Amino acid sequence: MTRRLSLGLRLGLWCALIAAVASALLGVYLHRSFERQLVQRDDVQLLGKLRQLRQLLGHSGTPSMLASQTDYLRDTMSGESNALIEIRALPADGGALLLAINPAGVELPGLPPVALDREATPASIRHARLADGVPMAALTAHARLGEGAVELRLARIYPEREALLAGYRRHIVAASLGAGGVAALLVLVLIWQGLAPLRRLQAQAAGIGPQSLSQRLEARGTPAELQGLVNGVNAMLARLEQGYERLNGFAADLAHELRTPLATLTGQSQVMLSRPRSEAEHARLLESQLLELDRLNRMVESLLFLARSDPQAAGDPLQGQVLSAADELARQADYFADMAEERGLRIRCTGDAPLWAEPALLRRALANLLANALRHAGAGTEIGLHAEPDGVDGSVLSVSNDGVPVPPEALPRLFERFYRADPSRSGEGSGLGLAIVRAIVERHGGRAEVTQQDRRITFRLHWPARRVNTPFTASG
Repeated sequence: MTRRLSLGLRLGLWCALIAAVASALLGVYLHRSFERQLVQRDDVQLLGKLRQLRQLLGHSGTPSMLASQTDYLRDTMSGESNALIEIRALPADGGALLLAINPAGVELPGLPPVALDREATPASIRHARLADGVPMAALTAHARLGEGAVELRLARIYPEREALLAGYRRHIVAASLGAGGVAALLVLVLIWQGLAPLRRLQAQAAGIGPQSLSQRLEARGTPAELQGLVNGVNAMLARLEQGYERLNGFAADLAHELRTPLATLTGQSQVMLSRPRSEAEHARLLESQLLELDRLNRMVESLLFLARSDPQAAGDPLQGQVLSAADELARQADYFADMAEERGLRIRCTGDAPLWAEPALLRRALANLLANALRHAGAGTEIGLHAEPDGVDGSVLSVSNDGVPVPPEALPRLFERFYRADPSRSGEGSGLGLAIVRAIVERHGGRAEVTQQDRRITFRLHWPARRVNTPFTASG
């Protein structure tokens, strides 16, 4: 398996490469600038020598002085061995070579001469290289000699310039490599220091497990760039902790709820098999077991419904439509009228508002609330069903009844799965009805809440305006 380089090492290598390239580019720029300066300096010196030679020849009496003052002319070039001079007669006079100071035997190029009445400029100079690569600068100009004129060819070769530039290039390469190495070292140190918060967060994250989900990453001292990551991870841990606690609580509640009917079925079966029974006794026992099985079946269906209504569950989009809240409340009141009459209760519907919902889900939520109200309402009291607009296109449906007051600390938990405010009444229902109500409303984008004033408790369902279809799978 190939081992991948660490982030710090990769950044260090990249920074070293960048530093080396930048140093090399800077060195190339400086090298060329230095070379141009050397050339300009040498060109200025060459033009100065041309002026000196013109003045010297102009003050000479006859061409015969060229032979007698050869050393003097050489001294005019500062005695440099790389200075080359050729003085020739004008082409109109035959072009004969009058004087040659050229120890190296270099062939001087015949360039267009600068006229007598004009000063030579750097543009008059031509640069070339000898066969061995040594640079050379040359120019040609007319000069006055006595009463006549001659052609003056002047050149200089620069072997020391190449040696100087070669050494300069070696220094540039060494400086570039050194800069890259120093940059890599500094970057590695800085990265190691800069990644210290990440290492600290890594150590903190490694210590978080199922039994320590309450721990959070320490945000203090964290760079601003990591604050968002730390806050996001802490928020995720909070959700995981909440979900883990809910899962553990749900598993415990489910085990508790299933234990009673299973124990009942087991006990009845043992009683049935303990001795011979009559047909009537078998029928009574089977009928009792059938009731327990029916209760288990309803509980399983409710749990499946809640599982499918989870926000993360996939499913079909809501098949919602605009409904009349008054019609839906009246439908539920008619359905439960007989049951209410048996208990001496009255159902009263008031208000109206349009709402957007899937009819089957809305009716199941209302039925669960009304069934809960009938179960806990005091005899001879009235159950109120009310609808009213809420904001823009939203609505609120409420179900209220009078009964035994619920402890204030129990109100927020009424919508939890398997929760019962009165544990002594655990045989009534599965404890999932109100949880299903909240799941249905939340899948529509609304919310469920409960309030209590004296003996009257009110459940309110806030339905928002029509919204984009949300995945949801309903059961029955």
